[in-house]
Amino acid sequence: MTKNKQNKYQNYAYSIKKYFDKSSNSLCLVTKDNIESKYIFNELSILIENKPIQLFPENDILPYDHFSIPEEITKQRFQLINNGNKEKHILITSVRNLFEIFPDRYFFKSEETFSINDRLSIDSIIKIVESLNYQKKTNVENINEYSIRGGIIDVFSPIYKNPLRIEIFDDQIESIRLFEIESQLSIKNIEQFSISKGSLFSLDDQKVSSFIKKWREYFTDTDERYCSIFQKIKNNEVAEGIEIYFPFFFEKTSTFIEIFNKYDYIKYHDLNNSINKYNHLIENRYEDESHDSSRPLIKPSDLFLNCEDVMNFTESIKKIDANEIDYSFESFKKVEEAIQKHEFTDKKIVLMSSVPSEIEKLKEKYKCEAIKIKKTSEIKNDLSIIYGNIVRPINIRDENILVFHKEYIDKSEFKIDSSNAKSLKKDTLSKLFQIGDLIVHEDYGLGIYEGLEVVEANKKLSEYIKITYDKNEVLYVPLKNINKISNYHKNNNTNIKIDSLSSNKWSIKKSKADKRVIDHAAEILDIESRRNNASSPSLKADEDLFLNFENEFPYNETPDQIESILSIKKDLSLIKPMNRVLCGDVGFGKTEVAMRAAFISVSSNKQVIIIAPSTVLCDQHYDSFIKRFENFPVSINKLNRHTSNKNKGHIINDFNTNKTDILIATHIVFNNTINYKNTGLLIIDEEHKFGIKQKNFIKNKQSNVHVLYLSATPIPRTMNLVFSGLKDFSFLQTPPTNRINIKSFLKIQTSQLIKEALTREKVRGGQCFIVQNDIEKMEAIKKEINNLLPDFKVSIAHGRLSKKEIRNVMHDFKNGDIDGLICTTIIEMGLDIPNANTMIIINSHNFGLSQLHQLRGRVGRSEKQGYCYFLIPTLEIPKLSRNRLDSIIRHSSLGEGFLIAEEDLELRGGGEMLGDKQSGHIDNIGLSLYLSMLKDAINSQKNNKLSIKKDIEINFYDSAYISEDYLPSPLERLKIYKKLDEVLTLKDLKTLNTNLKDRCGKIPIETKNLIDNKKFYLKVLNTGIKSIKSNKKNTNIEITDAIKDTHFDKLISLAKDEPKIYQINSNNKFIYKYDELNSEVRRKKINKLLDEIF
Repeated sequence: MTKNKQNKYQNYAYSIKKYFDKSSNSLCLVTKDNIESKYIFNELSILIENKPIQLFPENDILPYDHFSIPEEITKQRFQLINNGNKEKHILITSVRNLFEIFPDRYFFKSEETFSINDRLSIDSIIKIVESLNYQKKTNVENINEYSIRGGIIDVFSPIYKNPLRIEIFDDQIESIRLFEIESQLSIKNIEQFSISKGSLFSLDDQKVSSFIKKWREYFTDTDERYCSIFQKIKNNEVAEGIEIYFPFFFEKTSTFIEIFNKYDYIKYHDLNNSINKYNHLIENRYEDESHDSSRPLIKPSDLFLNCEDVMNFTESIKKIDANEIDYSFESFKKVEEAIQKHEFTDKKIVLMSSVPSEIEKLKEKYKCEAIKIKKTSEIKNDLSIIYGNIVRPINIRDENILVFHKEYIDKSEFKIDSSNAKSLKKDTLSKLFQIGDLIVHEDYGLGIYEGLEVVEANKKLSEYIKITYDKNEVLYVPLKNINKISNYHKNNNTNIKIDSLSSNKWSIKKSKADKRVIDHAAEILDIESRRNNASSPSLKADEDLFLNFENEFPYNETPDQIESILSIKKDLSLIKPMNRVLCGDVGFGKTEVAMRAAFISVSSNKQVIIIAPSTVLCDQHYDSFIKRFENFPVSINKLNRHTSNKNKGHIINDFNTNKTDILIATHIVFNNTINYKNTGLLIIDEEHKFGIKQKNFIKNKQSNVHVLYLSATPIPRTMNLVFSGLKDFSFLQTPPTNRINIKSFLKIQTSQLIKEALTREKVRGGQCFIVQNDIEKMEAIKKEINNLLPDFKVSIAHGRLSKKEIRNVMHDFKNGDIDGLICTTIIEMGLDIPNANTMIIINSHNFGLSQLHQLRGRVGRSEKQGYCYFLIPTLEIPKLSRNRLDSIIRHSSLGEGFLIAEEDLELRGGGEMLGDKQSGHIDNIGLSLYLSMLKDAINSQKNNKLSIKKDIEINFYDSAYISEDYLPSPLERLKIYKKLDEVLTLKDLKTLNTNLKDRCGKIPIETKNLIDNKKFYLKVLNTGIKSIKSNKKNTNIEITDAIKDTHFDKLISLAKDEPKIYQINSNNKFIYKYDELNSEVRRKKINKLLDEIF
């Protein structure tokens, strides 16, 4: 314990609590910045249990920014302004929010409240949302959007955390639900709802006219034709950075103080310095940005509250004096030593942590003395333990309680949110066809997708896929045959010729490809056969020991992680060598899965080698593994170019003599002096970074070693092995909690752009990466940044620096002593700095697609909005580079690394992926069809029999399709058709039926018929039934030789017992004579019959 007079802890939260207890009114606490707000929010949430503590967030953008306020912040603000909390509470805000101008409070108020059973027609609710300028969409994903499907309307109002789903039947509200954006499925029923305005900038004709008038009056000498924001707004489009013209959209505006005018305002700091600092930023930003004539700016005095007014207000509010806490500690270890020495006389001690495993350790350490509690009112013992968000030390004086948070005392960057991770699983049908796409029908060849079309045949309506061929020939494909259609892979070949329905050229091309596929399948099976015949050690861990290791993990595992771990555990337990690719976006938890696999191997007395592509990543893995395995008797070592020759020999010798359990190394491991005899598991991280030579080395070891490949963007060759089944595959699609999609931009490089990006990140307390792959130009960039921002601390890191220099720079950057790091692509390979949330990539057109994705994944690893700038010197860049950059901007959502890998595969073409032998055939018939044929050929040769397509015809001669009224979007209908085609079990079909009903309401008869057809298909699949055709006179069930004797006997028995109703004819058809026009009745009868037989 130290009595540090210079740096004693201030007891702010306790002092505010005491003042709040005596106050009869709600309080608004003004802090110096957002970080201070979050600390005091966490602290008051612990001390004040029965009263709400609310945090009004800063807008997270710069004054005069080119970006708009993140949607999540807009949503939080709407909820706080709109909730009208009459109960006494504390609202926390920062100085920055006092400068901001808002719409009048009335703007945020919700319209009328509606409840279940209230009279409300679909037309009425559409009028309400359209009057509030909500945007109509196919699926609701963002606030200020709505969609309609049948009797269901989805609306995303910012006053709710999740969008609303309102089901209306016969002009009456039947159900009100909240639903999840990712799955689009309902999660909770509620009794009533309100709808507020959905956005600060909901544009209608009146608002646009008002904006144009005010803009022209303000900027009398500016040519509006060159202002892109003006032109977008004129065309009813909300432009990024629209906030710079905020006052032009409202007749009346308010300040924060006017909106929250019923509070007693308090502070505990002198705020003048923070006010002056922010005002200075506003003035500097105005000065920097006002030179752009295409983006004229409103003066600060017209866009922000005057600095003097803010200062006068904060000077007038009550300042709460905080007592000092008498204790100060340089580390949490010192706190524990003070506890052991009984230095806290007459005090109750509360130890806190944000890390579940740390809580378990504290419980174990103090099990005789401590209880785990959730809030301070439960404190009874002299020592208690709380799991919670990071707080500063607190002294609850009237109860003699001291609170110490481990991560705060240790100045740890480790912060964790206990809420459940959200799954962001992408729809696997994202590659569905768009109108104009080239698609391949396996029987008719390459054509152009023209959309869905309802066609009447035999007086019955059905929906078909329309494809046009050469000379405008048209093919209508029944949606039951959607499995015969695939995308044609993209490449740079612009001379693609579509096929003709009246020519046999397609059948010749397919026949040639078919022969090559058989040879290719044989080659793959030969490799797999050799792998199957190899014998690897069976690796298993003691379940209790493995459970202890799992419990040390400080997060909740995502469902994908759990599934991957189970698959790997099973693989490792077999004597057949594991050959698995673990694909997951950067930061999605691949390393933890690899650690579990390593633990199993070490527990089986087998060594583990982890190969990383860079020294920096090798060092980071080493640190991570040391920390993760610290409570287990595991010996870990590392080997890279920074290892001295003397130590290198010792490390290799220790591994060869089994003294090292886990060796983490770079390319240096491709060295024959390393003995792999006792190696049970080889983990290849960032596998796309290794060349053919290294891959061949790994292949030689692979025959008797379990291999796990880790990658966010697998290379094309790996994708081929996955698709063909030679490599097993696990996919992590669930991002960590609170991760937000990174905003990505393709821009021409300018000094002003770099200055703005770096300033925005520094203002919010974050850090930046500046990627420059030309080491010679790094000093020039550093000099430019120093000239632009003298207070911005920037350092350089690249592969030519010494080990000590790199370590020092990385240490300073990790600890937040450096604002920006200028570096080469070494950061692409695994660096994890949660506080770094802006990346600038210079000359981005020189990078590969996967490389760009890996780089972008290094930012946005916390709950903050991440920004990535892909800079180019000019718009004149090669076409292939442009395609790559367009792709990286398009795939900006979390978890899209696999889609980028697929697109990379398509952009590069089939030759690189499968070799020259296959490339011509792939170009002829398309990659998707080739891989499908290859998979069939592999299965056929494996099972020693021809692959038979399960084409079972179900036809009741009634309408069976999804109507446009029920589901208006053709793309969404196509998704359902595709999902229906891919359903394999009755359970999955029931889920699809339930989800469709949830999203679109009561299922109409024609859609019910479609689902029923699939149910009949699944019931007779693998039973020997070839078709069921039912008309108004009778039902024919065609039987094949594959029918089981027991089932056939039942059919014969029915025909014998009731020959007037049942017959079996010479064409192997079982005939059910039932004169019924209504197909719904026939369906019920046939369903019952099938249940009796099968």
